[in-house]
Amino acid sequence: MVVRTIFLILFVGLAGCASGESGTPEPSTNNDPLIFPDQGDDQPDSDTEPDMGPEPEPDMDEDIGPGVVGGEIELTQTGQRRTVLFQGIVLRPEGAIDGEVLIDDGLIVCVDASCESHPAAAEATVLKTNGIISPGLIDGHNHLPYNFLPEWTAEGRIFDNRYQWADDPSYENHVLPYSANRSRGTHFCPGARWGEFRSILHGTTTVMGQSLNQNCTKGLVRNADHEHELQYNHMRTTISSPRDINDAQADNYMASFTQPVDPVTRFAVHMGEGLVGNNIDLEFSSFAGRDTRTNRHAGLSLLYPGTAILIHSLAVTEDELLEVRDTNSKIVWSPSSNFSLYGQTIDIERVIELGIVTGIGPDWTVSGEPDLLAEMRYALNYSRQVEIDDVVTPKKIWEMATSDGAVVVGLDEFIGTLEVGKRADIVIFRESYTDPFESVVRARSADVQMVFIDGDAFYGPGAFGGIFRRNVYCENFDTCGEERFLCVVDDPNISNVFDVPGTRTALYNIMEGIGYPEEEQYGRGDEILDLVFCP
Repeated sequence: MVVRTIFLILFVGLAGCASGESGTPEPSTNNDPLIFPDQGDDQPDSDTEPDMGPEPEPDMDEDIGPGVVGGEIELTQTGQRRTVLFQGIVLRPEGAIDGEVLIDDGLIVCVDASCESHPAAAEATVLKTNGIISPGLIDGHNHLPYNFLPEWTAEGRIFDNRYQWADDPSYENHVLPYSANRSRGTHFCPGARWGEFRSILHGTTTVMGQSLNQNCTKGLVRNADHEHELQYNHMRTTISSPRDINDAQADNYMASFTQPVDPVTRFAVHMGEGLVGNNIDLEFSSFAGRDTRTNRHAGLSLLYPGTAILIHSLAVTEDELLEVRDTNSKIVWSPSSNFSLYGQTIDIERVIELGIVTGIGPDWTVSGEPDLLAEMRYALNYSRQVEIDDVVTPKKIWEMATSDGAVVVGLDEFIGTLEVGKRADIVIFRESYTDPFESVVRARSADVQMVFIDGDAFYGPGAFGGIFRRNVYCENFDTCGEERFLCVVDDPNISNVFDVPGTRTALYNIMEGIGYPEEEQYGRGDEILDLVFCP
């Protein structure tokens, strides 16, 4: 296995990964996050203690303090709501520049040192950001409907693999208020919307990991799995063990990859999530068509060029990593989740050295970091503690969440970079460090100044609400003492669509059991995880 080992003690707020539901369910594939058919014959009798490596500092999400203090956004010209000229530090994969970004009717129409000469600039609303202009962040792996639940811990226990902790009674009880009715709109919709609210408030505009395609989640963040409004639905996902894919399913997947019209270009699987036991080390070879068992698509590799998204991949070997590279497959890294549950993570330095395109995602609040910004901070602090920060730099982590993240989810034609012709998914961050990429990677909720998706402002300073609110349903939201506007409702008549207070009430009723049967009286309403955390 190509992994990094670290002995975990006293981590404050460490989070981890879990395999909740993800993606549109496949008709013939198990998608229940609590049931994994391929348990294997090698059930461990006790936990595997990882090899001890360098002991980290107690908190990999610590704040080392700002290097500079940026200013607030200034409105210098009032123009059209959906024609906006941003002035500030513009982040691009080739580097940062002092410049301008002009958007018009949902598209980026200019990125340059000056966009003043562009015809649309004359009617633009001009924002002097005094900060950083970044593409919207892309969360490469999450299970959003669970993201109102607090972190679950198993008394410091380290697990061998995902199938082991999924059977832990304390885990099952922790997620029960949601998991017992997760396919019902009464539970899915408030959970999913709360997760999307959290994403917006932390600068995330696209997420891979919204389990169902329902009307209640339309019009918020882009769901890379299905509801992204950029092209046809190009992705398939499965939560089951890769070793459970049978001949008929594999044939169906392959047909979808090769169909002449609207082919599936991304297939997301949880791969090798763990270290030992339950045949975790055989998942990759089975997926690659080398499983000799009956009805397991022997000879048919699902590593179709450029298609596979391999989430976690702790159990992947060096030779298998080379196969990942050679098939142009992608990896999503969730370091906090890996350490929380398994005490290890993939050797991300080696992954990057091989040129494997990699995204990043916090997984879910149950055992991962609460949001993508927190996961990025975690990744940077980890890279510095184990001294791989010459490879896993702030800029590289930013790329995982923007340009590389867009490639991972197969939407790089439309989002992920600030380029003319791409969609106007843009986030304004406060400048807090001399390195602008580090300002984003170390940002917290209070540092997210404005969030635009498809040219619409979803979140920003309260004083700008009169200009940018797109309808009467936009609401006021307090972020760490600062008044902001937040637009998360377009049509309140859609079933289970509520604003922030209404969504919280729905979740409170679920956690308490108000209005639900006797067996669903949990009395846990005080456990709902807040949308933002303030110093």
